[in-house]
Amino acid sequence: MTMASRSVLLAVTLLAALALSGCGDRNEREFIRGCKSGGGTTAVCGCIWEELKTKYTHGELEKMNQQYGYVPSRFMDNMLSAAKQCRK
Repeated sequence: MTMASRSVLLAVTLLAALALSGCGDRNEREFIRGCKSGGGTTAVCGCIWEELKTKYTHGELEKMNQQYGYVPSRFMDNMLSAAKQCRK
């Protein structure tokens, strides 16, 4: 599997985990679980989550959970950027 395809798979997995999660700490747990199922470590997935929380309001992240198909502006770019930073 190429690096690009792994990044896309990880991004899709992370997005799905976030979209299907609930609220509060449950969001974080579900996000990390989905991220780990895509091949990330707990540390990297937690780091990505923390980065995303600095880019988006709670309301934006909550809207992703409640409104199927909603993705905040530049979400995929920010998620991939966070993944690259967190893997260093």
